Formats: sequence, structure tokens, C-alpha cells
Amino acid sequence: MDKVFIRGLQVDAVIGVYDWEKQVRQPLVFDLEMAWDIRIAAATDDLMHALDYHAVTLFIERFVREQHFQLLESLLERLAEELRKEFGMPWLSIRVEKPAVVPQARAVGLYIERGDLPLNGGRA
Repeated sequence: MDKVFIRGLQVDAVIGVYDWEKQVRQPLVFDLEMAWDIRIAAATDDLMHALDYHAVTLFIERFVREQHFQLLESLLERLAEELRKEFGMPWLSIRVEKPAVVPQARAVGLYIERGDLPLNGGRA
């Protein structure tokens, strides 16, 4: 089973439960892994058969900037649902960090997995 990944994608978002957080954009840093069978793309050398990580990146940036959530949990759940629907990926994992929110920590964040991970050789 193949995976496409995006690491360290920084997007500014309005997110948080405190009043000050609802007034400013804060950086979020995303790491994603997405199940995708790359064999047809590799054989044809055609982007049409690949999971276009540029398109995925633009989708994430637009989604995060246009939505306003209080909780990272809500953001990740909706983002995972929308990504799977838009791109047809059977499985993905998303890790998000919210840097500099807790002074004692470099970052806080969440990690989720959604969907079914295909077996080796299975069509993603």
C-alpha cells in the first residue's frame, strides 16, 4: 500500500476558545499521510492518476482559512471528512500542531486516522 505525504504545511487559522484567539490568526502546522495506489500514475506518468499533493495543499489552505472552529478536534474531523470526499482517498492520517499556545511547550496538537487502510496490493 502506498502513501502520499505532506509534512510541515503551515496555515494561519482563526481557532480557539478564548476571546483573544477569535480575533487573531494563529499558525497551525499539518503533517498528512494519505493512502493512494500510485501504480497507474507511475506506469502512465500522468498526473490524472496521481493524488495531486499540490491540489490537496490548496484545498487544506482554503478550508482552514475559511472555517472558524473553537477546537482542533472539530477542525480535524471536518477536514478529514472533506479531504476524503473531495479526493476519494480511502484512508488518511492528519497531525496538527498549534505552536506557542502553551508557554511551557513547543506545541500542542492532535493526531487522527480516518478510513480503512488498504491491504498491500489493494487498490486505494
